[in-house]
Amino acid sequence: MEPGHLARGSAGEAAPHVLVAGRGATIALRIAEDLTRSADSLEALEALIAADPAAVGPRFAYAVALEDLGRMTAAHRAYVAVLERDPAHLGALTNLGSILHTAGAREGARAFYTKAVVEHPADAIARINLGNALVEDGELDAARFHYEAALELAPNHPNAHFALAVLWRQLGDDAAARRHEERAFARPWIHIGPYRGSGTPLRLLLLLAANGGNVVTTLLLDERLMQTTMLFVEGYRADVPLPAHDLIFNAIGDVERSAAALAIAQAIAERATVPVLNHPARILAGSRERVAELLRPLPGVIAPRTELIPRSELNADELARRGFVYPLLLRSPGFHTGQHFELVSDAAALPGVVAALPGDALLAIEYLDLRDAVGNFRKYRVISVGDRLYPLHLAISREWKVHYFSADMRGRDDHQAEEAAFLAGGVAQLGARASAALEAIRATLGLDYGGIDCGIDADGNVVLFEANATMAIALPDDDPRFAERRAAVERVIAAFRAFASAKAGR
Repeated sequence: MEPGHLARGSAGEAAPHVLVAGRGATIALRIAEDLTRSADSLEALEALIAADPAAVGPRFAYAVALEDLGRMTAAHRAYVAVLERDPAHLGALTNLGSILHTAGAREGARAFYTKAVVEHPADAIARINLGNALVEDGELDAARFHYEAALELAPNHPNAHFALAVLWRQLGDDAAARRHEERAFARPWIHIGPYRGSGTPLRLLLLLAANGGNVVTTLLLDERLMQTTMLFVEGYRADVPLPAHDLIFNAIGDVERSAAALAIAQAIAERATVPVLNHPARILAGSRERVAELLRPLPGVIAPRTELIPRSELNADELARRGFVYPLLLRSPGFHTGQHFELVSDAAALPGVVAALPGDALLAIEYLDLRDAVGNFRKYRVISVGDRLYPLHLAISREWKVHYFSADMRGRDDHQAEEAAFLAGGVAQLGARASAALEAIRATLGLDYGGIDCGIDADGNVVLFEANATMAIALPDDDPRFAERRAAVERVIAAFRAFASAKAGR
């Protein structure tokens, strides 16, 4: 599931709504507190910590508040500070694991989840999280053990039932999967969040998929402006009235992962009497294969050949027949942050890579070598809000699979200066051909909120990596070195809130 807005709960509680975090293949649960997401709450907690540095409670609350505010690096450090004082702290172990899960750091997440179970074997949330990590590592029998242990502790826990439904479907037992789905969605998964402003709030209905593939909304939505109702559409019932709302934001962004949920969301959207952001029909038309096909004819755009191929047909002869050459990329649909995404150097390596990737079908993607003269790869991320494009970051790396958190940026003044110029100059900094191509991509996809990851070749063309609604944004720490990046993220946040308000007629 996606980070989204995080519902509140406590360890072992069979909550009436779901606790969600993470962008991986499975659910990641988080233990939270009901805190105001504001600088005031941070200042008050900092004062408590200063008054009693050894106290664990204020430090944990401080870490949760930082996470709520999207300051993940600072939250990570704050959770570590809690564990330095209490190595068995359930909330810190759980939430630090879920931060790593969100970032795609599977080994680290599993280590914290394992320790949470060792220290707190009677906690349902700890069991579910460890089961999730085991599923992602292919250890399905062990995952089932922990999910069933969670249900012994909390028989009605919706997440445990949903996790078992997904697991049984993966194991081919549809009857068992349906039984657990019925238990998971015995009650609709609806949560009305708090409103902390004055006056009449903008009432937002946020559509989410329990199966994952959701847009990260943590930073985009403001409880001082909006009151958000989260609806996990798999539990939607047409005879259950929805809370009053002024605007719908469909946050289900991955058709390859959550096509069934998008079909339900589309039915909701078609009956809507209010504006709908990121209409499900647009997302349903936006698979990686379809997006590459749609954007390839645009001037100044190079979209690599991308084909979804059944596993049974993935062999060297079939790839050659389809026009693929080595090296090429293989990717399991429905995953992000580089998970289950591999380079195949030659035909001899193909069987091993195919065997290691999950899924009945895999995406074969043409590999385009964009290294510069010294061997660096660049990935530009641009966010679209309405009809505007906003630069978010530039990552420079020696590895073909470029992620900002692992890129060669820290300690490199030259790389940071190049990124700062991109953030200050916007897409125009990339040249007239590239900026026109990016605008054409935005207009063609027609998303109210989305993102584009790309490189720029020697001729100024945009080389597409991906373009969809699920692009994550993260707020850097209050460090002068990150001032340009913070300003870029804050521009996106402000733009989305203004756009949503305007759509709702505010």
